[in-house]
Amino acid sequence: MWERVKSFLARYGELWRNQSRVKKVAWISSLISILIVVGVVTYLTTRVQYGVLFTDLSDADAGSVAETLKSEDIPYKLGDDGKTILIPQDKVNQTRIDLAVDNKLPDSSTGFELFDNTSVMTTDEDRKVMYQRAVTGELERAISSLNEVQKAKVMLVMPSQSVFSDSGNAKKAKASIVLTLKSGGISSEAVQGIRSLTTGAIEGLTQDNVKIIDSNGNLLTGSGGGNSSSGYNTKYMRIEKAYETNMEAKVKKLLTPIYGANKVRVSIDLSLNFDSIENKSTTYSNPSIRSESEESTGNDTAASGESANNATNATASSSSSGDGSYSRTVNNELDTQVTKTISAPGAIKRMTASVIVDDDLSETDRQRIQSIIQTAVGYNQGRGDTINVQGIDFAKRNRSTTSKTKKTAIKNNFIWVYIIGAIGILVVIGAIVFTVMRIRKNRNDEYYDDYDGTIETDEAQKTNSDVINSVVEEVKPKKDLEKRKNKVAEDENARKFADEHPEVVAELLKAWMKEK
Repeated sequence: MWERVKSFLARYGELWRNQSRVKKVAWISSLISILIVVGVVTYLTTRVQYGVLFTDLSDADAGSVAETLKSEDIPYKLGDDGKTILIPQDKVNQTRIDLAVDNKLPDSSTGFELFDNTSVMTTDEDRKVMYQRAVTGELERAISSLNEVQKAKVMLVMPSQSVFSDSGNAKKAKASIVLTLKSGGISSEAVQGIRSLTTGAIEGLTQDNVKIIDSNGNLLTGSGGGNSSSGYNTKYMRIEKAYETNMEAKVKKLLTPIYGANKVRVSIDLSLNFDSIENKSTTYSNPSIRSESEESTGNDTAASGESANNATNATASSSSSGDGSYSRTVNNELDTQVTKTISAPGAIKRMTASVIVDDDLSETDRQRIQSIIQTAVGYNQGRGDTINVQGIDFAKRNRSTTSKTKKTAIKNNFIWVYIIGAIGILVVIGAIVFTVMRIRKNRNDEYYDDYDGTIETDEAQKTNSDVINSVVEEVKPKKDLEKRKNKVAEDENARKFADEHPEVVAELLKAWMKEK
């Protein structure tokens, strides 16, 4: 076996030594190119693509998840100052499922599944603590599921109940809730709903004993019901924001067909009056006669009368004499109209609007746009409304989304793999073609060198003989001058024939060499 290996190495070593320098360089270049291409392709196809497992983690949650990943031998990387954990893209979904099954998700609350694995050695006190933890976890899950809440933390105080304790002096249950809100805040109705949900889940808990704050420390609940000033402020801010967004959309809808989708920027600021105003007015119409009566007795009369301004505006007159009397009564009715007007809150006190167009606007165009906006938003100069329109060139920047960037990066990776592979293949093919061409050229050069060498040798011999003949002729007597001239002429004719018919001369020389 060893002999065969030595024979193999010796044979190919001899073959390598017989190669020319150009061939050796070509073979080495081809081998290096192949190794580079294989290495680059292997790196690009086998490198780990990392995906996001969790983001916006606290230090404790990040440490817990990292410890779990270490125990499972899953490679990971930290980003965003330790708030983001990345793992191989193909393991993201499975890892999340595994962590959820093991109840190891960050900020995961434990509910009544605590009682799934209770031991016979569990005491009543342990069960009370477990029950409180379970109720806390279920409340956190329920509150966190609301659209306006990102995360919730619930803390309960549940005093122990005893049959010997006085119900009037017993301690009350209390609850404190910390909410991490999404952008836009939370409405007072949602706060009241959270209070009702909490009181319904805990026996003996009243709404007065439920305190709710946000992550900034703002109290979202008042001392009594759920209608706190903070809740009202949040509600009014949401109304203003919705009103402003609606007006901005109306202006964009008018200007977008003219200048383009990304050529217009609109900002509208409203100041709304949320005061409820009640006005009451009373009007009276002309009096009308409702009833009239007359009464008279006797013959002689002496008249007297008076007007009574009462509710019916009655007028009475009377007269009397020694033998009789006369009386007349008129009852007047007044029509009364009472008007009660309540102004709905949310009226616009003042409006300011700014519009920027990605174009150079002339004064005429600017006035036209301003007129369109005034009509669209209900401009009122008496309120002090202002509208500003400017034409300014926007900065050109890349507006690609994160998802498009990721897709483009992945696509570019595959494109680079193909490009590098194609370059490597072209390099190998070029090296092979270059080597083959060099070999063929060397063979042709060797053939023509042999052929030209034969001709040059014959010509050199012929030239040497001419030189010798010329020397001999120089020492010959002058009587041989004529003969030498004839010889030179013959030689000249022979050279001309060789120049005109090189193929014939070459064949003739080959024939002479074979004969020799």
